[in-house]
Amino acid sequence: MDDDIKNLIKKLERSVFAGNRTTAAEKLGDLGDPCALNALIGALDDSNPKVRAAAADALGKLNMPEAIPGLINALNDPDSPVKKTAIASLEKISTPEAISGIVKGFEDRDRFVQKEAVKSLMRIGSRDAIYALEKSLSYPDYSLRRISIIALGKIDTYEAALCLVKAIENSDNKTRQQAAETLGKRGKSDVLDELMEILRDPRQPVQETASETLCKIVSVSTSVPVLVKALGASSRDVRKVSIETLWKIRTPEAVAGLLRALDDPDWYLRSRAADALGDIGSPEAVRGLVKAFDIYENSVRKAITCALGKSGTPEAIEGLVKALNDPDNSVRESAVLGLGRSGTNEAISGLLRALDDTKAAVREAAASALGDLKAQQAVPKLVEILEKPDSPMQKAAICSLEKIGTPEAVAGLIRATESTDACVRRAALKALEKINKTNSSPAPTPDEAENPGTKPVLRNRLTDDDSEVRTETSTLSGDICNMNSLKELELSISVEETKESRAHQNAINEKKNGIGLTCPYCSRSLNLTTAPNFCPFCGMKLKLKY
Repeated sequence: MDDDIKNLIKKLERSVFAGNRTTAAEKLGDLGDPCALNALIGALDDSNPKVRAAAADALGKLNMPEAIPGLINALNDPDSPVKKTAIASLEKISTPEAISGIVKGFEDRDRFVQKEAVKSLMRIGSRDAIYALEKSLSYPDYSLRRISIIALGKIDTYEAALCLVKAIENSDNKTRQQAAETLGKRGKSDVLDELMEILRDPRQPVQETASETLCKIVSVSTSVPVLVKALGASSRDVRKVSIETLWKIRTPEAVAGLLRALDDPDWYLRSRAADALGDIGSPEAVRGLVKAFDIYENSVRKAITCALGKSGTPEAIEGLVKALNDPDNSVRESAVLGLGRSGTNEAISGLLRALDDTKAAVREAAASALGDLKAQQAVPKLVEILEKPDSPMQKAAICSLEKIGTPEAVAGLIRATESTDACVRRAALKALEKINKTNSSPAPTPDEAENPGTKPVLRNRLTDDDSEVRTETSTLSGDICNMNSLKELELSISVEETKESRAHQNAINEKKNGIGLTCPYCSRSLNLTTAPNFCPFCGMKLKLKY
């Protein structure tokens, strides 16, 4: 034994001054001579806490297993710094016996000592340390359980994650939530199977926590196999997050997973998978949707049809045309809407076919879509619908003909003004008025566009049995400058005794001095006290300024 070591041991054991003993213990630790082991273990019973702490620290520096019993005994010391130092020294030794000694720190009433024990085990990070931390989860002190869960999360091994999974089964709500949060931040999927197994736990709070944890893990995962596996989870929320995540990834492998999700037991998730595939719009996604159309029940077929309508690819159009034969009218209607968005020649052909569908909603949707597309090919079919008496499609056909606005469409609308149904006559007149206003060159007047062998249509409508038809006719005539015999307009309105007609008649009969106005159409002087709405001479609708 070196003389210096002998002198330091002698000072540690015999000096009356605590400061000298503390210094001797520190120097012996720095020198690291095993010969000082027994003296340092003896110093753990010194009357001064500073000496005991210095001796405990020195034993950690010696890093000898023989010091473990003495350091474990020091955990019963009345002074907290001594206990914390003893734990730190046991950490340096790190044998299974040392780890067992550190666990004793969990039982200490001082939370700082408990925290030091947890931190030491976390730094060791071995399997024995992990199992030691797992023991802390059974202690009644929540603060100890909380810091242990955080420590397990920082160790970040599969064994540590398994301990966190077990914590989710804890009866305490706070402990479960802390474990869920820690696993979520960890973001690894190595315990996916274990969490999915916990979803079968009969306790509802445990199921919900496991589901919440899985959702956090799945949402940050970029592994398609993991996400596909999550599609089989019993939790609806987990499956939903998996579908949304696969949607973001958009790879062919993700598309394959989404196609699998079309078989989900939840109708909403099936529709979300279909929406995702339609939004991705890749050839694999569209072909998969078309193929799946023949496999699934009505609700899925409708979702698939809506998804195909968003794609607009040739394969999607083919699938939508095929859907026009579906026995479910809601599926056929969805197909019509999808074809209307695409606007291709194939889509228009399908929409023309849908005009003969057995369901009115499908026929009306097809007519509206053809109008939105301004499909001139549809005019003969739409005009044919107008000529069928009592057809519920007449109003939809009129709206579409108005949007198309070709001379053929206008001719069809003019013929519709002679319909036996007043509602049809009114709708046709309104459509003609809108066409006249929107076209840069006015639409041909009914007198100009009348068909061979027919009377001037608008003139006939001025004496229509329906007052609203006469009003629409007058509105239309007011915007057309080259109509013949518009004097009939004033006469027809005066029969109705409207406000306008009374104003005109009063203006003619009263002999009062008024302001001088001139009709811009017939150039007659209108010396009336009240500005008329219509010229009493030519019948034109006036827009005069005073």
